[in-house]
Amino acid sequence: MKYDIGKNKIKILGISSAKRAEHDCAREDPTSLWLLKLALEHARKAGAKTELIDLRELKIGACKECYSTCPAQCRFNEKTNQCDCYFFKEDALFVDEDSPVPLEDAYDILTKDEFFKRFHDSGWYAERDEMWQVYTAMRKADAVIFATATHFYGRPSLLQNMFSRLAALDGGVEKPLWGDGKNLNNSIKYAKNSRNKYKQRLYGKHVAFINCSKEGDSVTPNLMKACTMMGMKIIPYSVAYRVNWYSDPTYRSDTPNTKKDKYAIELAKDIGWQIVQEVKHSSRKYGTYTSTI
Repeated sequence: MKYDIGKNKIKILGISSAKRAEHDCAREDPTSLWLLKLALEHARKAGAKTELIDLRELKIGACKECYSTCPAQCRFNEKTNQCDCYFFKEDALFVDEDSPVPLEDAYDILTKDEFFKRFHDSGWYAERDEMWQVYTAMRKADAVIFATATHFYGRPSLLQNMFSRLAALDGGVEKPLWGDGKNLNNSIKYAKNSRNKYKQRLYGKHVAFINCSKEGDSVTPNLMKACTMMGMKIIPYSVAYRVNWYSDPTYRSDTPNTKKDKYAIELAKDIGWQIVQEVKHSSRKYGTYTSTI
C-alpha cells in the first residue's frame, strides 16, 4: 500500500497536547503551543500548508486495547477515518434498539422523561468520538510536529489518550473484517493466515517534537521510539525544548521567559523550516504492508 500525495502542496500538521488554558484553571495557555505555532509559521514561510490540532478541543475516547487480544481485532475504516471501537461522530440517542439519532432529533421524538432517562443510560446514549479528525489530518499530512510537556515524568494525559489510538492507523484491518461485530474468531483466523498483511498508514511520514517542562524531557525519547516503530522518519534537529526552572516559586515568569529564550525560539523556527525541506527531498509516498505489528 503506497499512496502518493506528491502533486499536492506539502502539508505539515501540528498537534498540541497540553491541557492548560487561559480561560480554565491554569489561567494561561501552554508555552509548547506558542512554540508550535512559531514552528508552523516558519513551515508556511518555507512553502507548506499547515494545520493545527489542539487536543483540548476534541473528545477522544481511550483505546480499548483490543489489539492486545489479537492484532486483527483492531480495525480501521479508510472511508470514514474511524476505528470500530467508536462508531459515532456526533452524540446520539437510540430511540429504539436499532435506531440511533442525533440528540436534537431524539428530544423531539421521545417524551422529556424518556429522553433524559435514556440520556443517562450508557446502553441508550452513544457519545461522540472525535479521533476521526486526528486520523483524517494525519493521513493527509506529510509530516507531524508534536508539542508536549512532561507530566510526572511521563506523557501528558491528552497526548497518551490520543497516541494510544494510533494503533488503528498502524495496522488496523479494514477488509474483510470491518462490520463483523468484533467477531474474535474471525480475527484469530485472519491473524493465523501468513498471507494476510497489516497496513502501517503512517510509514514514511516525517516527525518532529517540541517539549516544555520543569521535569526534563523524558517524553520525546519515548515518542521517538513509538514513531520509529510506526515507520515515521525523525528529521535532523528534530527537538525544540524549553526547560522552565524552579527559581520563580509562583511560576508566573515561565511564559515570558520562554518568549525571550532565543535558543528555544530558534529551535522551533528551524523545525518548521527543516521539516519542509525533508519532505521536499522525499518521495512523498506513504504507507506499507507488514506481516507483524
